[in-house]
Amino acid sequence: RLQTDYIDLGMIHFVDEEAEFHRIMEGEFLAYVKEQKEKGIIRHIGMSTHNPRVAKLAALSGEIEMLLFSINPAFDLLPASEDLNIYFAENYEESLGGIDPERAELYRICEQQGVGITVMKGYAGGRLFSSKTSPFGVALTPVQCIHYALTRPAVASILTGCDTPEHVKEAASYETATEEEKDYATVLAKAPHHAYSGQCTYCGHCAPCPAQIDIAMVNKLYDLAVMQKEIPASLRAHYEGLSANAEDCIGCGGCEERCPFGVPVVERMEKAKTLFR
Repeated sequence: RLQTDYIDLGMIHFVDEEAEFHRIMEGEFLAYVKEQKEKGIIRHIGMSTHNPRVAKLAALSGEIEMLLFSINPAFDLLPASEDLNIYFAENYEESLGGIDPERAELYRICEQQGVGITVMKGYAGGRLFSSKTSPFGVALTPVQCIHYALTRPAVASILTGCDTPEHVKEAASYETATEEEKDYATVLAKAPHHAYSGQCTYCGHCAPCPAQIDIAMVNKLYDLAVMQKEIPASLRAHYEGLSANAEDCIGCGGCEERCPFGVPVVERMEKAKTLFR
């Protein structure tokens, strides 16, 4: 029917419960999937889930090469759950703010393990487009939602939900959008509810640096490094391959003035400098 003798990516869909993950990975189903890969019928194995805990297990399994995972600023607030309904709750707990630590860890693990993420639910079902339905109390545009997703570590692509040709055009407009049009950070930093604060989202507002440091990249590599007992050689090589790194920071503080989230950038540069020595 597909007029092909192989499929690039064989997806194991909708695995939101940890018990189900273990049944799949420890039973006949995975054996069947691996057999199809050995035969060349599928080239790579993927899994879709909404649960960051399951996604983390998948990324660390050594079998799953790609994740289809729900990412948007609203869902990123939420702790892991097997109940999909909590993501679409009318209200979130007011204490929630910034990216949930387990989700941030997932993105870093995926980048560390070389597991790519394709994003689903990037618009949170469209609720982020209205200040009345957004948990932040402010509206984001499709372009801002897409840019948020694509700037998460390990994210390779995003699947956007479209009902009309206009929706397709709105998503495609990302390709020609200006940096100002992509700017989600300013919106989230000033949101009346659940504002992101003190947490680097790698948005790039800290630029330009007079020492030519790619601050967002240094922060990302630092976050990856502190997860591990020893810095992997590949990660160290990436850091040392930067044209400028934390060693070059002059502590001017201009980046901190520009950061919408109040991240202590100079302090983080000092920590990165110490860590990578």
